[in-house]
Amino acid sequence: MLSLILAGCTRVHDNRLVGTWVSDSEGTVSFNRSLPGHLDWKKYSQLFGRLRVTYDDTSVITDLDGVVKRQSLRIVRRDADTVTLRAYDPIDHKDKPLVVHLVGSDTYWIHIRDSDYREYFRRVTSPGDMRR
Repeated sequence: MLSLILAGCTRVHDNRLVGTWVSDSEGTVSFNRSLPGHLDWKKYSQLFGRLRVTYDDTSVITDLDGVVKRQSLRIVRRDADTVTLRAYDPIDHKDKPLVVHLVGSDTYWIHIRDSDYREYFRRVTSPGDMRR
């Protein structure tokens, strides 16, 4: 019985995220242009490609134009194609689920806010690179 209780307290981990990722402006704009709508993606493309995200076993570090923030990495669910994180949303001022959709080993995407638009990320360092 005790082992079942302890197993429930074990922190969920996912090696597929470990490493540093950068926002992929080209992939993001390319996908979003394919959606219906009349957004000026030439203008919006300047928003992407600036964010770096580094995941390790216990935290996620974001770097947007030199503004670095660190928070605890809390994985709440994972399956073959997704990892769901619990992350603080500075716009809504509360924790919200963030679903990371994995595309192969070096690409993932997330929904931009609560829309059909996506932001793509590509891996620039792998777990082995981080141990050096």
